[in-house]
Amino acid sequence: MNYISTIEQQAYIETSGKIVLNACPGSGKTSTIAHKLIRVAKDWGTIYGNSGGIACLSFTNVAKNEIAEKFRETSDFPLSYPHTISTIDSFVNMYITLPFIHKLLGGDKRFRIVDDVSYIDRLFRNNWQYIKAYKNLIYRFEPSKIDFDINGSIVWDGHDKSGDADFVKYGKAIKGGQYKALLLKTSDSAFLALQILRKFPRISKYLVARFPYLIIDEAQDTSEIQHAILDELIKGGLQHLDLVGDPYQCLYQWRNASPELFLNKFDDKENWNGMRLTENRRSTQRIVNVFSPLRRNDEQPITSPNNTETDLFLHILKYPIGSPGSIIPIYEKLCLDHSFVDNRVLVRGNTLRNSLLGKHASFEPWSHDLPYKLIEAKIHLESNETKEAIRKVKRLFIGLMNPDLDYQALKEKEDEAQSNHALHAQLFNLVRTIPSFDLPIKQWTSETENYLKNALALIDCPKFGIRTRSSKSFDIKNLNNPVSQYFKKATTESNLPITTIHQVKGMTFDSVLLILSENNAGQNISLDYFIKPENMPTEKQRLIYVGISRPRKLLCLGVPITYTDNELKTKFGENIVILQSND
Repeated sequence: MNYISTIEQQAYIETSGKIVLNACPGSGKTSTIAHKLIRVAKDWGTIYGNSGGIACLSFTNVAKNEIAEKFRETSDFPLSYPHTISTIDSFVNMYITLPFIHKLLGGDKRFRIVDDVSYIDRLFRNNWQYIKAYKNLIYRFEPSKIDFDINGSIVWDGHDKSGDADFVKYGKAIKGGQYKALLLKTSDSAFLALQILRKFPRISKYLVARFPYLIIDEAQDTSEIQHAILDELIKGGLQHLDLVGDPYQCLYQWRNASPELFLNKFDDKENWNGMRLTENRRSTQRIVNVFSPLRRNDEQPITSPNNTETDLFLHILKYPIGSPGSIIPIYEKLCLDHSFVDNRVLVRGNTLRNSLLGKHASFEPWSHDLPYKLIEAKIHLESNETKEAIRKVKRLFIGLMNPDLDYQALKEKEDEAQSNHALHAQLFNLVRTIPSFDLPIKQWTSETENYLKNALALIDCPKFGIRTRSSKSFDIKNLNNPVSQYFKKATTESNLPITTIHQVKGMTFDSVLLILSENNAGQNISLDYFIKPENMPTEKQRLIYVGISRPRKLLCLGVPITYTDNELKTKFGENIVILQSND
């Protein structure tokens, strides 16, 4: 193999069976999975038989594509049929739910997976029968957030509603209407897939014959239902299953991700082979030492080969109360002084991010989502994210050109347009020449409505639904302000990106500034969370862990000025650099 593997990596690559690989940040997890795929694929015919193939599944398309790209870089042969690299959602949809849902629900019509769940909200909130029957619930509780949990109870946005008889009636009506419309969210698909495997165990046996070897990347983010699906496949005879991840990087509990289930399997020595990757090749040892205390007491220490006397110490930047943005120039100068190129300012959520960018997060001058999507597409284009810009505007274009089509027909047209390069060029020009954001909102609205009518040769002008009166939360006078005052790129004036922690999971930078809040109210994360967890760290602690494990060379923490230097040195040690904003 053309890469230097650690003893831990080589042990995992050469081992088969039911494995839980607990991989620390920067341990080369993606490369290790790619080399495991190479080893298993080469041995496929002699060890695993000639039937079926490997399914390597990750949580997101980005992670899946990274594995596929790493395999192409390191292998001297393609990973072709019968093997596959996909996402766990796509795998469940393609091989369980969609081909076998008729066995569970009856009928012979084809279901579709909804990738834009706001369509479900519009579907029911524009239906007078549902409005009449559930007017006290339908606008307070989005239909798109209704699900079944693993036991079949109604939940909304992850909260159990089984004790509320009126809500249960509402929830079941929504799910029934959704199924009648032949529409499924990915969470619906997972729930139904579990019911299919439980009711028809022969399907599990069929899947195991088709894919005798499963590798699950980012396994800490799999939900309770997805874990149960894997358990059904084990009952069906699956003998080779790798769960690869880092439980301390689980950020999707809002999607019922369960790091505890990952760790339960890791600790189950009787049924699983728990293995570790504990060498961090990304960060310096000084950075590793900052995030390591957020792990369980019984974890093995993380080591880094990047450990020299010249490595930078932790930098703590103190900001005045109410002025966290004042430390960004200090951070920018540090990056410039050390010639760092790839740098990020990280925050907990969009509220603080928008504040640092000067955005008005709750400013909503239009009732239709069309102008917001156009603005997002233009911002993506200005940020050199052309692919994302075209993706954003493609659905709008198809909807405007085909206003009478239902969701399934629109989705089919989207699928047909995937490789339509002429359409992509047209959409690029459409976004590029949108009226300037320097125009007042009222004028920009009128000009952009007419621009779309003329550019797309529409019969009628699309209406954005601009607001016509003031309210407690909206001043009509603001329509005279430019669009650019409220909608901006996610960078500072010197083009330093400001992003949320969720957006950088799995990424690597030269340096990072994580700005912590002044208090712990709501979703805020403060320095108070830098404490050793008794067992599994909380979700807020895991967010900190993910954020501060991204940089290679420099880690900066932004904290309010209320923390004294002695308090900071007590928490992090004497070898830190403390700087303070003059604002």
